[in-house]
Amino acid sequence: MDPVEAAVVTEVGVEAAVVTVTAPRTRRLHHVFEAACDRTPAAVALECEDERLTYRELDVRANRLAHHLRTLGVREGVRVAILLRRSVETYVALLGIGKAGGAFVPIDPESPADRVAYITEDSAVGLLVTSTELADRADGLACTVLLADTAPEPAAAPGHRPQQRDDGTDPAAYVIYTSGSSGRPKGVEVGQASICNFLDIVPGLYDVRPEDRVYQGMTIAFDFSIEEIWPTWSVGATLIAGPNDSRRFGVELADFLEAARVTVWYCVPTLLATIPRDLPRIRNLLVGGEACPGQLVERWSRPGRRILNTYGPTEATVTATWCELLPGRTVTIGVPLPTYSVVLLDEQRRLVADGEVGEICVGGPGVARGYVGRPELTADKFIEHALAPPGSRLYRTGDLGRLTENGEIEYLGRADAEVKIRGHRVDLGEIENVLLEDDGVAEAVAALVPASAAEDAPRELAAYVVPPAGGEAGEALVGRLYDQLQERLPAYMVPGYLDVVTALPAMPSGKVDRKQLPFPVNRRPVRTGGEVVAADGEIEEEVRAVWAEAFNVEASALSVEANFFTDLGGHSLLAARVVSSLRERAAGAGAAVRDLYSNPTIRGMAARLRAVAGQAGPAAPPRPEPLRHRSRRIAAAGVGQGLVIYLLLLLITLPVSYVYTWNDGRVSVEVLVQLMMAILVSYLGVRWVVPVVLARPIAAGIRPGRYRLWGPTYVRLWALNLLIAIGPMPVISGSPLMAAYLRLLGARVGRRTAIATSAISLPTLLRIGTDASIGYGVSMRPWRVEDGWVIVEPITVGEHAFVGANAVLEPGASVGPHACLGEQSVLESGETVPPRARWAGSPPGPVEALSPTVENLLRAGEPVRGWRLQHLAAAVLGLAGLELSAIAMIVPSVLLVWWALLQWGLLAGLIATIPAGPLYVLTTCAVVALGKRLVLRHAPAGVHPSRSALGVRKWIADKLLEFSLMFTNSLYSTLYTVPWLRLLGARVGRGAEVSTAAHLDPDLLTLGPESFVADMASVGATTFANGRMALLPTRVGSRAFVGNAAFVPAGTTLGDGSLVGVRTLPPDEDVPEGTSWLGSPAMHLPVRQSSGSFSEAETFRPPRKLVVQRLAVEFARATAPASLLGMSVYLYLWVLSVLARGRDLPIPALVSPFVVITACVAVIGYCAATKRTVVGKYRPRVEPLWSPFVRRTEFVTGLYEAAAVPAGVGILVGTPFLPPVLRWFGASIGRRTWIGTTYLTEFDLVEIGDDATVGAEVSLQTHLFEDRVMKMSVVTVGAGATVGTRAVVLYDAVVGDDVSLGSLSLLMKGEHLTPGSRWRGIPAQGVGNHDVLPGAVAA
Repeated sequence: MDPVEAAVVTEVGVEAAVVTVTAPRTRRLHHVFEAACDRTPAAVALECEDERLTYRELDVRANRLAHHLRTLGVREGVRVAILLRRSVETYVALLGIGKAGGAFVPIDPESPADRVAYITEDSAVGLLVTSTELADRADGLACTVLLADTAPEPAAAPGHRPQQRDDGTDPAAYVIYTSGSSGRPKGVEVGQASICNFLDIVPGLYDVRPEDRVYQGMTIAFDFSIEEIWPTWSVGATLIAGPNDSRRFGVELADFLEAARVTVWYCVPTLLATIPRDLPRIRNLLVGGEACPGQLVERWSRPGRRILNTYGPTEATVTATWCELLPGRTVTIGVPLPTYSVVLLDEQRRLVADGEVGEICVGGPGVARGYVGRPELTADKFIEHALAPPGSRLYRTGDLGRLTENGEIEYLGRADAEVKIRGHRVDLGEIENVLLEDDGVAEAVAALVPASAAEDAPRELAAYVVPPAGGEAGEALVGRLYDQLQERLPAYMVPGYLDVVTALPAMPSGKVDRKQLPFPVNRRPVRTGGEVVAADGEIEEEVRAVWAEAFNVEASALSVEANFFTDLGGHSLLAARVVSSLRERAAGAGAAVRDLYSNPTIRGMAARLRAVAGQAGPAAPPRPEPLRHRSRRIAAAGVGQGLVIYLLLLLITLPVSYVYTWNDGRVSVEVLVQLMMAILVSYLGVRWVVPVVLARPIAAGIRPGRYRLWGPTYVRLWALNLLIAIGPMPVISGSPLMAAYLRLLGARVGRRTAIATSAISLPTLLRIGTDASIGYGVSMRPWRVEDGWVIVEPITVGEHAFVGANAVLEPGASVGPHACLGEQSVLESGETVPPRARWAGSPPGPVEALSPTVENLLRAGEPVRGWRLQHLAAAVLGLAGLELSAIAMIVPSVLLVWWALLQWGLLAGLIATIPAGPLYVLTTCAVVALGKRLVLRHAPAGVHPSRSALGVRKWIADKLLEFSLMFTNSLYSTLYTVPWLRLLGARVGRGAEVSTAAHLDPDLLTLGPESFVADMASVGATTFANGRMALLPTRVGSRAFVGNAAFVPAGTTLGDGSLVGVRTLPPDEDVPEGTSWLGSPAMHLPVRQSSGSFSEAETFRPPRKLVVQRLAVEFARATAPASLLGMSVYLYLWVLSVLARGRDLPIPALVSPFVVITACVAVIGYCAATKRTVVGKYRPRVEPLWSPFVRRTEFVTGLYEAAAVPAGVGILVGTPFLPPVLRWFGASIGRRTWIGTTYLTEFDLVEIGDDATVGAEVSLQTHLFEDRVMKMSVVTVGAGATVGTRAVVLYDAVVGDDVSLGSLSLLMKGEHLTPGSRWRGIPAQGVGNHDVLPGAVAA
C-alpha cells in the first residue's frame, strides 16, 4: 500500500519537535499482528493457562472466526461486543472481529446484566461474543449472541485471511466505555488510524523486544490492555495471559510472574504496591492509570530495569505522555509521545504561562473520534483550537498540570473532581505518600467518603491502609501514622478517620475503587482534656449527642468539659454545622454561633441553652402575616416606576435636547460650549431643585402603618428614595448645611446637630433633637419591606443623643435624650435606648460605657457653640467648589472626544472615548489629591471642635475622598490603590492590599506591610460627639486582616497578624498580635481556620512577572468602566443629534429618554456578556490572591460596580426590573422577589427563592479573601425569606424558607437557619417567634 507522510508538531509550552511518521493509507489494527505472523509464524504469540499458540495458530483461529462473523453480518461499521473472561477465545475475538471488518466493544465480565444491556444498546452493537458461563447476562438483548466456547461453526470456517475492502476510509477500531459523571458509562470511539499511529510509536519507545514475555492482566474493557497486547504482538513477542482468580494481586501475583518468567509488566501503581518482593526478571516496568508515588520508584528501581510512567485518557488512544522514572527525581507524566501534542489551557481556553496550572489538553492523530451518541459532550470535550495540530482537535482531559522547568508535565489531579476539605483543595496523593513512607504500610488510599450509610451523612476525609504480610495492625500503627500526618500536613489535611484493612477494593483496571471503600470506623483520636466527665441531665446529653455526631465519635467518649476548639479540633464550619443541628432539636432551637464560641464545652453550652430557654431572647417587632402578590400588581407597579424613570430622564435630558434642536443637530465648538452649559443647568437643576420641590408633595399623607408592597404608597416611597439619591444629600452630609437641607425635605431637626450620614429616606418621619450627633454611614430609613408589606414608622434621635458610625436605625427605633448607641449597632422597630443610657451591639443591649474615645468626647463639657457666619459662608463656598469639581473632572475627557470628533469625524470621536477613560481617572485623582492638599494638607491628631473652620475643611476633605470612591471605584482593590493612598498622605507598607475602604483619614492611617483591608471596611473613621471630633492615629499591623464591612474606629491599633472579621467592631482595647475577633460586640475566636497550603508566591510575594501582568489587567479594570460609560454617552449624543435634525423640540425631547435607556441597557448587557466571556459560570472554588482567575473575576466585578451599576442597575433597585437584570449576570432569582441591593459579585452562586425580600445594602457575600486566599461558594436565600438592611450572608450559608434575618446581622459560613424562624445579630442568634400581626390592609 502507498505510504503517506504526516508531520505533526508536538508542543509543550513553547518548545516544539517535528516527527515524521510513515504509515499505509488503509492500515488496520490486526495488520500489526499479521505482519509479525508473516515474519515469525512459529514464535509463541500467546500463553493462556495451559495453552500455547504460535502466531500462525492464533492467526488461523482468528481467520476462521472472522469468516464466520462475516456470515453473521459483520462488516465495516458493525460493532461487535466481547463479553468474555480472559481466555484464548478473548484474543481470538479481538483479532477476528477486526479481520471481519468490525469494531470491537469490550465489556468487563464482572458487569451486571443491566450494564451489559446498556452498553450493547448505547453502542448499537450488531453481535455479542460471549461464553456459556456468561450467557445469562445476554438474556433479552436485541443483538445476535455468539457463544464462542461452544459454537461449532468457526472451527469449520476457512483458515485463510478474509479479503477486506480498501476504500481509503478510516473505520472505527474499537469502542471502550469509561465512567460518566451522570452515572452511566460513555463510549469512546477510536479510529484505526489513531491506534495504528500509536503502535508505530510505542514498541520502540517502550523497548519491547521479540524475546520478551509480556504480562497481560488488565480486563480488555480497560484500554490499558491495548498497551499490553498490541505492542507485544507488533514485535513478535509472547503475551502471557494473567489468571482470573486470586493470583491477580499480592504475593500470589508475584509467584505467577516469576513462574511465567515475565520480563515486561504494565500495571497501575496500586497493584504494584501489593507486590511484597522484587522480581529480578522484570526488565521493563510500565506504570500508568493513576498517579505513581515516589516511594514505589525508589523501591522498584534497580540496575538494568527501566521504569516508565505513562499518562493518557482513553479519549487520546491509550497513552499521550511518557517519561522514565528515576530514584530521587520528581515524578512527572513526562512529555508527549511523538506525533502527539499537549497544551495547558486556562478556563478561557488560553495557553497558560510556563509554571502556571492549566487543563491538560491533548492533540494529534491519537485524539479519538468522540463519544458514541453524545454529540453535545463530544463538542464540549473535543474542541477546535488554534493550538491543535493541523487537521486535529484538542481533547480536554479534565486533568490539571503544570510545566516544570525541565519541560515535563507535572500531574496535579482532576480539575472537575477536586477534593475540598472546609473549602481547601486537598491532594489525596500527598496524604497517601505520607502514609506509604511508614514501613508498616504496604498500601494506602485517602478519600472523601460518607461517614455513615445515612442519606445526609457528612462526607469526611478518611484514610485506609493495608499492612504488609505479618505487619502490625493495631492501635500502635494508627497512633504512629496520625503522629506522622500531624507533623507533616496542615490540620485540614489530617484524615478524620484512619482504618486498617486487609485489602483495598479494586476496579477491573486495577485502580483503587474509591466508591467501594467501606464506611470509615476508626475515628481520629481526640483529646478530651483529661478524664471523661459524663453528661448530667437531658440537655447535656442532647448537646453531647450533636457533638458526637459532628465529630463522629461515640457519645460516651466525649467529656462534657472538653473544649470544642482546643481539645476536639473544631473549626468555624464545624461550629456552624453543630449549631445548625442543635437548632433542629427542641433544647437548642435558639442556639447561636456566638453561644458556642462563648461556651465551648458541652457543659457550658448546655447551661447557655437552659438560660436562653428561660429568657425571651433578643427583642423583635411582631412579624406581619406574609402577603403574596400577583404578577399583575407587580407589573402595574413596574409601569409606575418606569414612568418615574422616564420623567426623570426627560428632565435631565431636556436642556441637551434643546441645544441640539436649536442647532439642527450640528456639532461645533459653539455647540460644545452650549452643551456644557446645558449639562450644568441639567445637573444643578435636577440635583438641587427637583428633590426640594417634590419631596414634600410625594411624602404627603404617608403616615406610620403597614402598606401593601407594590401599591401606590410603595411607588411614592421608592420615587422619593430615587430623588433623594440623585440630590445633593451625599455631598451636604457632615456639613453645616445638612440640618437646613433636611428641614427643606420635611425632617424635624434641632439646632447644632452633627449629621455625617446620607443614608436617609422619607425625611418627614425623621426627628433629630438639638445637639444630637450622628456618625458616618448611619442608616435612617423610616420604611422597610418585609413579607410583602411596607412598614412605615418614625425614627427619633433625642437631644444630645449620640449614634455611632455604621449603626442602623430601623423604622420605629428611638434614641432617647442624652442616650448613646455605639458604632456598628442596630435598633429595630419598637426598640428605644432610654434617656442617658448606653447601648451597643447587634442585637443591642445596655453597656456601662462606649469606647474610651466616645466617652471622652461626651465628658468634654458643654457642647460647643453653633456654627458661626464665617463657617456657613465657607461651607457654601466649599459646596460650590465640590459641585464644580465634580463637573471639572469630566472636562478634559469631553474636550479630547470633541477635539477628535471635530478634527477627524464621528468614528474618531468614538475611538477617542477609549483614552478618555484613563484621562478621566487621572483627572479625578488629580482633582481629589490637589483639593485635599489645598483644603487639609495634614489632619491634626487630637480632639477638636467640629463646628469650626477645621470642621469645614475636614468635611470638604471627606467629600473629596468620597468622590474618589464614587467616581473611580474600580481603582480600588488594585495595585494602584496603595500608591494612591500614599499620595493622599497614608503610610502604607509594601505588599498591602486595600479595597473600597471608606471614611479614612489618610494622614493618620498606617497600614503595615502585607496587611489586607477588605471591601466596605471603615478604618480610622473620625468620631463626632458633643460638638467635637476625634482625629486619632490608626494602625493596622503587618499581615493583619480587616474583613468586609468591619468598622475600626480612629485610635485603634490592630496587632501584627490579627484578624477583624466581617461586620466586626474590634474590642475597645488594642487588638493583640495574632488574635482573631468577630461580631459586634466582638468575641475572640480561639481557632483561626487555615486557608490552605498556598505558597508565599501565590499569596504574599509574587514573582515580578505576575506583578506586571496584574498591573496591566488592573489598569484596564480601573479605566475600562469610564471608557465604556463615555462611549455610551457619546453614542447617545450622536443619536440625539440625528433625531434633532429638521425636527421641532418635542420629538427629540420625548424620544431622548428612550435613547438613554437603550444606551444604559447596552452598557449593562455588555458587562453581562463580558462576565460570561471572561469568567464563564462561577462555581465554588478556592484560589490564591495572585492566581489569574482572581484577576479575571475582579475585572468583572470592577466593570459591574463601576459601569453597570451607575449605568442603570442602581436605579432599578426596588423595581421588578432588577431581578431579570441580575439573571442576565447569572444569578438564580425566583419570582415576585423584592431586591434592595446591588451587592452581588459571583452572580451564579446566588440563589434567591420566590417571594423573598433582600433589604437595602444587603451583601450576599459569595466570596471572602482569607489570608489572601479567595474562597467562593453558594449563598441561598429561601422562598419567602426576608433579609434586613445591611445584613451580610456569607458563602455556604442558607437562609431557610420564610426566615427573617434582621438588619445589621451576619450569617456565618455554613450556617443554616431553619424554615420559619427569626434571627438577628452579628453573628446571628435566634429571636422568639411572636404572633404574626393580622393584615390591616393599606394601599
